[in-house]
Amino acid sequence: MTNNEIALRNATLDWMLQQADSYTHAITLTLKPYRVVQTERGEMREALTKDNAKANMRHFINRVNNSMYGNAAKRYGKGISILAVIEGEATNKQLHYHCAIGNLPTTLNEQAIQSKITSAWHQTAFGNEQVHIQRMQTSGWLNYLGKEVGLHGADVVDWENVR
Repeated sequence: MTNNEIALRNATLDWMLQQADSYTHAITLTLKPYRVVQTERGEMREALTKDNAKANMRHFINRVNNSMYGNAAKRYGKGISILAVIEGEATNKQLHYHCAIGNLPTTLNEQAIQSKITSAWHQTAFGNEQVHIQRMQTSGWLNYLGKEVGLHGADVVDWENVR
């Protein structure tokens, strides 16, 4: 890694760690490599791109907010806190997300939280079957999120979807 990549990584990790108290759950979300789209000429495969992945994450966040907060998500701007990191581009692996989320309703138990998150992910166009959710015990998850930051110049934090 170059000095610039190291500086980028350190600054990003420092920022993530400053936000650590905002997040209560660690989630991993897998993405399908393609989706089948119906066109006027028949079925077509649409390959997953980083832009598609980001749009898919935005859709997921909207679904989770609506599921957890109902109309208050739109009316009053209530919603989850999320730090989303997309991985796989720099290492030539299948794109997937690692996220830290928080600001979840205190009225929901762990089973309800997991159910709502899983359901919202499966309702997105590129949401794949594998979803892993667990309570964050330490800030070690945030260090794990930053493992590809600065790697080969990759900007892995999905800044468009950080809330």
